[in-house]
Amino acid sequence: MIYRIFVIILLNFFCISSFSQEIKEINTDSIYFKALSLYKNKEYRVSLNYTDRGLELAPEYHDIRILRIRNYWALEKIDKAGDDLRFLLKEAKDYPSVKELAIRQANYLREPATALAYINNLERFYEPDDKLKVLKASLFLKNGERKEAREIALSLFNQDIGNDLRYTLQNILNRTVSNEIGLNYQYINFSEDYSRNSPWNTVSGEFLHYFKRTALIGRVTYTDRSYDQSYLYEIESYPVFSEKVYGFLNAGISDGSLFPDFRGSASVFINFLKILELEAGGRLLHFSEQDYFTGILGLTAYQGRFYLNARSFLGPERLNQLIQNYQFNIRYYFSDTDNYIFGRLGSGISPDERTIFTQVQNNPDLEAYYFTAGINKTLGTNHILQLTGGYLVEDLSNGNKGNQFIGNIGYRFRF
Repeated sequence: MIYRIFVIILLNFFCISSFSQEIKEINTDSIYFKALSLYKNKEYRVSLNYTDRGLELAPEYHDIRILRIRNYWALEKIDKAGDDLRFLLKEAKDYPSVKELAIRQANYLREPATALAYINNLERFYEPDDKLKVLKASLFLKNGERKEAREIALSLFNQDIGNDLRYTLQNILNRTVSNEIGLNYQYINFSEDYSRNSPWNTVSGEFLHYFKRTALIGRVTYTDRSYDQSYLYEIESYPVFSEKVYGFLNAGISDGSLFPDFRGSASVFINFLKILELEAGGRLLHFSEQDYFTGILGLTAYQGRFYLNARSFLGPERLNQLIQNYQFNIRYYFSDTDNYIFGRLGSGISPDERTIFTQVQNNPDLEAYYFTAGINKTLGTNHILQLTGGYLVEDLSNGNKGNQFIGNIGYRFRF
């Protein structure tokens, strides 16, 4: 068996060597276009032979060398691509595509520390632009140097950069926080049309910690509705699977009186076309031996300083009625991802609105419309304050319309 493998390898090597020797063409332009055609057809090894031949005849033919670099990448010969890039950086650093290829080489280096050293060397040849700085921040983050990554990202966020780079910056800033402590108070006041007139008060506290690329949150929520009180205990996580894919997981338990006995949530977020993000997921609520499932679909666009999001929640089915929620969310960022104004328009009530969703459980065919607006503002480097006001109108079971004022104040300490 070993003998057969050795013979096959030897024959392949002989065929490749023979093929290389059979290239008799001496017109370097013809060699280049032939190699380019082979590259486009994904015949990388044959194309590489032609680029080798072309550079034997004309070592200064930079387009052929650039094509050979692309062949090396396709064949995962990263070190050899690096050799050609060093030649181009020394001899023709301002030649078209050289800078782009030199930056791209960093993405093929497996170790973040190696890639960082490569970028530092590259800065000897080029003044760092936004793309190079964002790449460096990403590499710092991968190498566990969060402080350095955050400093670069913050310095760029106020600048007029491309939407694809801004999306990457937002991810870097979100992932360069180690710990957060948060407190939130919610007040809901009901109009006289309701049989209940006492306001609802809800307080929640949470602690967030990042484990490398995954955020883990523990949260306790207490609600007082005058006629009853309840606690909800939750664990939440945001695992990052790749540069373009991350997830959301949540599990919570309560005594079952005002919150579900158990709630489970899961979503996956996928970035595509650089500025768009797709969300798909679901929520599972368990009340008194009954399970209710909600499907979720969302789409987010990052346009300059704007965050534009549309989401739909379908389900659960309750008393032969399909509960539905549709919402549109918008943010406008000022200096960075922690300073923005936001708003929401929606119809129906989603399971994510933990405090008021119990109204839907009792009256699933109600029609509700609401809007909220607020501001998220940093105070210094460690403190974040959020203020929100909202108004909800819904049809009541007695034929009247009820109005609710919803106010929130939140504080977060980041360290």
